[in-house]
Amino acid sequence: MKLNFNFKLRVWVVGSVVQLVRMLYSLRPYHLAWGETVRKSSFKMYYVYILESLVDGDYYKGSTEDYAKRLRQHNNGESQFTKSKMPWRLIFVAVFDAKKAALIEEKRLKKCNKEYLKWLVTQPQNMLNKIDS
Repeated sequence: MKLNFNFKLRVWVVGSVVQLVRMLYSLRPYHLAWGETVRKSSFKMYYVYILESLVDGDYYKGSTEDYAKRLRQHNNGESQFTKSKMPWRLIFVAVFDAKKAALIEEKRLKKCNKEYLKWLVTQPQNMLNKIDS
């Protein structure tokens, strides 16, 4: 009976070591001390942004992986929905580490009224407020 208990204990210890190794292996792309290069895709970020039209003050909400490039596209008339109200200025940017989270936030913002969006632009979660500080 005691031998069986020790066997189960060893299996548990080996199992936890395997889990620990798997966890550490999954973190390897982020760990520069191991001498590995960081994969660019490891740090992919997603952004939700709000643009304001300088023509009539309307807001446009969207999400992207590169908000500066997307702003250029809007101002070059490459977007069907925004080319009639050019030029645009970027007034809000929020960062997300998952595309799904960014898309959910974009959908939520599209339902918000303009007063709420004006308030949101002044909040600390706006990356542009952090850049100006």
